[in-house]
Amino acid sequence: MRGRVLSVWRHPLVRFVAFAGLGFGFDVGLLLVLKAATPLPAFACVTIAFWATYAVNFVLNRYFTFDASHRAVGPQVARFVVQVLGDYALTVGAVLGLQALGVHLAVGRVAAGGTTLVFNYVMYRWWTFHRPVAGGSEQDAEQAVAATSSGASTG
Repeated sequence: MRGRVLSVWRHPLVRFVAFAGLGFGFDVGLLLVLKAATPLPAFACVTIAFWATYAVNFVLNRYFTFDASHRAVGPQVARFVVQVLGDYALTVGAVLGLQALGVHLAVGRVAAGGTTLVFNYVMYRWWTFHRPVAGGSEQDAEQAVAATSSGASTG
């Protein structure tokens, strides 16, 4: 039984979902504390909770989910910032849009989080923490990612 649990735990998707759940609990908890204990508007509360959670998630995913801590952190952070800016815009838009429709702030955050979970797994695994190509250097892999990114954006 223990061997089976360890075997399942070794898959990055399982670890990602586990850490995403922990991070999401932290995010919603911090959001509610900020909203209840500060005079900050909803936008500021969502923003602070979002970025604090992503900082924690980056570290957890870098070290434990995708085993990327032995590779250069600078390129990972650069890709991560691009990833999170897109996610941030989607999250804030969804939460505030749902709130404008009368949905509770926490419920809106849960809905937004659910819609970005798959996007973030794909981005973390195959872009933010990608492994260098076999036989190539990390610099070669960085150039390949940059070429792919610019090619994808041009059409």
